[in-house]
Amino acid sequence: MAAEHAVQFNVLGPLAAWSHGGPVNLGSARQRAVLSALLLTPGQPLPTEQLAEAVWPRKAPNEATANLHSYVSNLRRALEPSQPPRNRNTYLRRESAGYVLTVEPESIDATHFERLLHDGRRLLQTGLHHQAVLTLESALALWRGCAYPEVGDFTLGVQVAARLEELRLLAQESLWEARLAEEHDVSVIAAELPALSRKFPTRERLSWLLMKALYRSGRRAEAIDAYHRTRRTLAEEYGVDPGAELQELFGSILRGETVAG
Repeated sequence: MAAEHAVQFNVLGPLAAWSHGGPVNLGSARQRAVLSALLLTPGQPLPTEQLAEAVWPRKAPNEATANLHSYVSNLRRALEPSQPPRNRNTYLRRESAGYVLTVEPESIDATHFERLLHDGRRLLQTGLHHQAVLTLESALALWRGCAYPEVGDFTLGVQVAARLEELRLLAQESLWEARLAEEHDVSVIAAELPALSRKFPTRERLSWLLMKALYRSGRRAEAIDAYHRTRRTLAEEYGVDPGAELQELFGSILRGETVAG
C-alpha cells in the first residue's frame, strides 16, 4: 500500500497494523475487536452501545464502558506511541456520538482492494487483458483470509464482510475472464475452474467461464455437461432457467461454432 500513510491497516484476514517502525502490537482479542469495529466505518462515529456489541456479541459485562475506555486508550498509545499523553490523538478520538477512527481510506487494504478491482475491470472491459490480469492478481493477493474476522458475530461486521466477499468473487471471475481472453492454451484454466464452480453452483458467470474454457480446450462434452448441471441447479434452487448469455454460449457449443476468448 501507499508509503505516505503513517499506519496501514489490514482487515482482509486477521487484523494487523503496520507503521514505519514495523508491526503495531494491537493487544488482546477484545482490544483488536474494538479497532476492527471502528475500521468498519472509518471517519464516522460508532456509538458506545454498538462498539460494546461488537466486542461482546452475546452480553456485555457491567464494566463494559470502562473496559472500552481502557482498550481505546491502549490503542491510542499503540497507534501513536510518540504522542504526548494529554495531546489530542490524530487517529482515535471520542465525540458526543461515539468513538471515531480517522484514517486515510487507502491506508486500509479493503479500500485498496476495491480500487484495484475497479481498475482491473475497467482494463478488462477495454480489452487490455494482460494489464487486467496483473491488476486483478494484485487485488486478490491482498486477501489473507476472511474479512474482519474479529467482528464476525457483529451485525455490521457480517454485512461489510459479506459485501467484500462478493467483491472478492467478482474479482476472481474477472481474473479468469481476463486470463481466458489472453491465453491461447486454456487447459490450465479449464482444470482450475471446476472447483470454484462447484463451490458456487448457481453462479452463472462461473459456469459461463467454465463452459468456454472446457470447449476451447477441446472438451466439448464436458462443457455441455457443465451447462446442464447449472440448469438443473438453478431449476431446483430457484425455479428459473439459465440467463440469455449462458444459453447463447450453450447454443454456440452445440452448433460447434468458434467461441472467442
